[in-house]
Amino acid sequence: MTSANKLLLKAAAFLPHELVFGTFLLTTGVRLFANSAGRGLSFVFFACLAWIIAMVFWTERNPTPWRWRVRLSSCFVVMGASFYSMRVGVPLLGSPRVDDLLLQWDRDLLGETPAVVLEAWLYPWLEDLAMAGYLFFFYYLLGGPGYYCFRDLPRFRKCIVGLFTMYGLAFTGYTLFPAGGPHYAMVFHTALHGPWLVDSALDAVNRGSNTVDVFPSVHVAGSLYLLLFDWQHYRRRFWWVLGPCMLLWWSTLYLRFHYFVDLLAGVVVALVGWWVARKYAEGRVERASALVARS
Repeated sequence: MTSANKLLLKAAAFLPHELVFGTFLLTTGVRLFANSAGRGLSFVFFACLAWIIAMVFWTERNPTPWRWRVRLSSCFVVMGASFYSMRVGVPLLGSPRVDDLLLQWDRDLLGETPAVVLEAWLYPWLEDLAMAGYLFFFYYLLGGPGYYCFRDLPRFRKCIVGLFTMYGLAFTGYTLFPAGGPHYAMVFHTALHGPWLVDSALDAVNRGSNTVDVFPSVHVAGSLYLLLFDWQHYRRRFWWVLGPCMLLWWSTLYLRFHYFVDLLAGVVVALVGWWVARKYAEGRVERASALVARS
């Protein structure tokens, strides 16, 4: 086997989401390294990229189901590390905040951003219900793929491919179009208040933000992607979670976390992730069929 063929085989070992998310990590790390103030933080992104590469070679060396589950699950750790690093890192990249631009897009499309219109419909019980829907995202993000992780490794792999392709694109969007959302950038007459959830959870949710995570909306993108995946592979759960997901989408506007255009962008990256996952799965089936035909 020639050295060129060996390189092609090694490149083929990387899954689509590893290439997409790895590109985000590499470009962000390089951009930070070019800024003396961000040079130290750049190594967080380089370390995350090194981890992805190490996981690929570790799995390829001995591709046991356990190693595959570790490799795929570790994407959540890499995602979390890079997400919180963007709080400090993105302001160093020089991209101006675009809250005014996103607000103007909403006004061009709708006349006003929904957070302003919905201020007249604030009721404590409804705000608590909206917060419950918003928090549902975190259960679905872990519980959705987690089901496939333990029950069906090929489907888990397919799920992660699309999900983290979506995350790689969304995080790239945060570095290019950083924004805080209506609750950071706008002044409202009425504060959010809900005795059961909002009063206790809102501060924690705000602290969990990296303050640039608006465009596109990952809450919409991630939940929509997982819904599409469940529609194909776990139809019963799709019907269970459809209502909570619709509540989640509405809550992003009602609780002032997002502009409407953030949701539209979230739909786009979700569909891209879904398309990549489908193409990846079809490619694996075709390669497996070809191997059987040659044997």
